[in-house]
Amino acid sequence: MKKITLTIMSLVLLTGLFISCNKKVSTKDFNPRLPTDTKCKIDIVGNYKNFEALEAEFDRFNEFYPDVELSFSFLDSYNSTIKSALAGESAPDIYMTFQWMLDRPEYKELFDSAQDMSDEKTLSFNLSTIRSELIEHTADGRTPMVPVLSGSYGMMVNENIFKKEGLKIPESYTELVDCCNKLKAAGYKSPIMVYADNFMGLPLIYSYFCKSLENNPNAVAMLNQLTPEAGQYLKPALEWAKNFMEEGLIDLDQCRTLKDKYNAVIMAFFEGNIPIMLCDTDIVSGTLKREAQSQAFVNNPFKYSFRIFPATDQNSYFVNNVSVGFSVNKNSQNLDMADEFMRFLVRTEELNNLAKIKRLITVSKDYSFDEVFAPLSKSTPIYLGELGLIDSAIAQMRTAVQQVLIGNMTVEQAIANYGKF
Repeated sequence: MKKITLTIMSLVLLTGLFISCNKKVSTKDFNPRLPTDTKCKIDIVGNYKNFEALEAEFDRFNEFYPDVELSFSFLDSYNSTIKSALAGESAPDIYMTFQWMLDRPEYKELFDSAQDMSDEKTLSFNLSTIRSELIEHTADGRTPMVPVLSGSYGMMVNENIFKKEGLKIPESYTELVDCCNKLKAAGYKSPIMVYADNFMGLPLIYSYFCKSLENNPNAVAMLNQLTPEAGQYLKPALEWAKNFMEEGLIDLDQCRTLKDKYNAVIMAFFEGNIPIMLCDTDIVSGTLKREAQSQAFVNNPFKYSFRIFPATDQNSYFVNNVSVGFSVNKNSQNLDMADEFMRFLVRTEELNNLAKIKRLITVSKDYSFDEVFAPLSKSTPIYLGELGLIDSAIAQMRTAVQQVLIGNMTVEQAIANYGKF
């Protein structure tokens, strides 16, 4: 059965279901470094309730090491329970870590327990397959985590609605406003929908805000230090948010009918009457499985895609962040095999395969998108690692923008409260 699975996946790759940027996916055979009859168990834990894409990689790895048992487990309240899991007798061999954890002292022990993945000579890793902008380093030069999936923020678009109404899918802010006003006139009460919590501003303004900070390291430093005066650097984004809401393209009362920001968002979108749904790529990753769960979508399927929200009339940019990183427990009882699995996984072919099945963005340099993400090929990525903006500053910006979007604060009040949210 595993051989059949491998053959099918290989055919998928070879027949071009990946949309690649003029590069061929590497098909070079993986060469096992350890005895292939090694028997052991490798446990991986994370905050996904299921991870079928990773389990597909287990099957592929077992083609080389048939007696290695690999498993993935979901930890409830992951951000707090992972620490005790690492300290327990049944500590995981590999565990999920995230960029934002690196900036927070409460997660220091997670990275203290992590193998340094930058030692390619000892580990025989080939991190050059991964876009260097996504690889995080500690202040002392260690690489305690390896990105395996990446994502972004933007909008899911029901392409059938635009076709039905004779409208071009907007690629600039001017086109967006014009298009949404025509959709309102056609009876769509809220042409743009979003789960209206403090996540709301990121799909709208994240790329615009980050782009405004490029080539301004002093602004980034002040924002990271939560200096009150740094609130002034939010002013363009906050004024944009205020002006945008005055356009009346989002009906907040309608948006508040969405009961959660994941399943309810996907299922509401699949009803087929929402032109634009603001979201992140983690929501997109849940769509494929839910197509069959939505009777409305089964009865009336439509083409949809993920695109960058056009906040300006200038060139299109998107923040490309790490969705999932893996750290190897340096105290693992099966450290050599845990490293071997990671060496297998960071190959271009496996990273692209993982992204294809999970429906997220590959971290490999062979920049490939599936059909849903194809429009991203027209946009330029912005990397937080290069920008230097840390999570605490992003959280302040997100809350400030949210307060302006929902009308709780004026632009001036939000600026004055930077660092206090």
